[in-house]
Amino acid sequence: MRVTLLYAPYPGQSFRDEDTTISPVRVRNPKSALVTLAAGARAYLREWGVDAEFKIVDTQVDDGEPEHYASFQYGPRTIDCHRYGGPFEAYADEARSADIIGISNNFTNSARVVADFAKFLKQVNPDALIVGGGMDVTARPEWYLANGFDVVIQLEGELTFARLIQSRATGQPIEGMVMTRRVGDGLVIMGGAQLNLAELPPMALDLIDDLSVYDDTGEGQPPMTVRAPFTCFETSRGCYRTCSFCATPMRGHYRYMKPDVVRRHFEYLKSMGISNILFQEDNTLSRIQRSGRGTLLHDSGREDTLAIFRMAREMGFSWEFANGLEFGKFLDLGEVDRELMETLFWNDTSGDRWVGCYRVQIPLEYLGDEPTKKFNKLRPFQEQLQIVTSMLDLGVRYLTFNMLIGHDDDDMPMIDMYLDRCLQLKARLNEASTEATSYFNVFNRTLLPGTADFRKKSDRLSFNIEETPEVISVYLSPMPSSHLSYYELFEQRLRLTEALNGSLIDQYDGIYRPRVQKESVPVV
Repeated sequence: MRVTLLYAPYPGQSFRDEDTTISPVRVRNPKSALVTLAAGARAYLREWGVDAEFKIVDTQVDDGEPEHYASFQYGPRTIDCHRYGGPFEAYADEARSADIIGISNNFTNSARVVADFAKFLKQVNPDALIVGGGMDVTARPEWYLANGFDVVIQLEGELTFARLIQSRATGQPIEGMVMTRRVGDGLVIMGGAQLNLAELPPMALDLIDDLSVYDDTGEGQPPMTVRAPFTCFETSRGCYRTCSFCATPMRGHYRYMKPDVVRRHFEYLKSMGISNILFQEDNTLSRIQRSGRGTLLHDSGREDTLAIFRMAREMGFSWEFANGLEFGKFLDLGEVDRELMETLFWNDTSGDRWVGCYRVQIPLEYLGDEPTKKFNKLRPFQEQLQIVTSMLDLGVRYLTFNMLIGHDDDDMPMIDMYLDRCLQLKARLNEASTEATSYFNVFNRTLLPGTADFRKKSDRLSFNIEETPEVISVYLSPMPSSHLSYYELFEQRLRLTEALNGSLIDQYDGIYRPRVQKESVPVV
């Protein structure tokens, strides 16, 4: 069986007659979805004696002029939608040679590009089975089956995708192997048993033609002494929290790798020449989650966390926490856990390459009063200041803060208060370290399919996302608050972003793609 896995071209939106995109177009940051899927599926197929040849194609890192594919009205302005990467036609031969074509998509704003790509590939090779997976596909399977896909796989796909390949190879009905349901002529493969992370093989990086192309992080270029190639990596899945805006709880209960398992993955990454790791889960510290009675849910969780990052130090990796940390855990017992901080944020910049942590993303999320009533994981603002200031003492120089606006009660005074508190935090950072570089991602609250917010509030959307899925993006507001229109909330995001970041905006939120020469890209 010839199995070709693809990332579709990258979506970018801009207002008509403007050169800059509304959201970043950064395609050279590493992607873990397909290399993880291929590794798991290959292992199962070998065990079952099924011969399958895998290939991964990342169209996003291929050169090509942006191609316009749609436009829509947004407030008083027109948004033009473009796709970035190689042109569809460049992948016709890949499609013709495949028995099964898989496309991964986690993000709703990519849906129209992904669907158009699937339709093109199906037209080129009508006999191929077009399969979709990823978080948005999981949440909206019917839409994808109506738009170019034959099969969609929900949730974790390592086992179920392998069963689909086995079914195709042997002629056995897939319905007898996994849980399924029919939707018209299409098929939904439903989520099965959750994967034991101890059994997950290392990512199939051997399927990537050129790892060196992945030299970006999606959050602005790292320091020059952070060496490529980069990879994403997660040591856990699932979440204890049920934040209403987040899709991670869809991935099930919290599971994590023990240090001996992580070592096996680290050793493989080292053998493949990986220098820099982007830890992509935002719940690394859930290993020290406590019950409502205050007892640890994992007796060795804290020591396991320390062991993992001591290994990363020992092996000479550099790293960043690319999707944030539940940083309130550093005040787990009421005082800053210095040992935990020192281990996660250790770094050495004395040589010709950076070793250790260089950047951490911090989810402020909500800067109003009593944030724990909004999202249980958060801390009061003064405690947040205490934690962040302690980070600077340990040599963390690059901090990215995520803040959401567009909560139900947000009005102009509330948004002004968010800005004031961010400026206060920025001033505190500058006082603590003149070398610190902080960047504030001001996001519009959106409704991600599959989340509690979407289930409860989708009727408040100002757009039909089946027609304009591009609005489901933290860079565009898709709905009003009780006081401000969706377009006013978008304008406030721009105002706060400019006030907090100034000249850093192009560096962190600009375009970084193959045709841009490396030396022309600013470095933080």
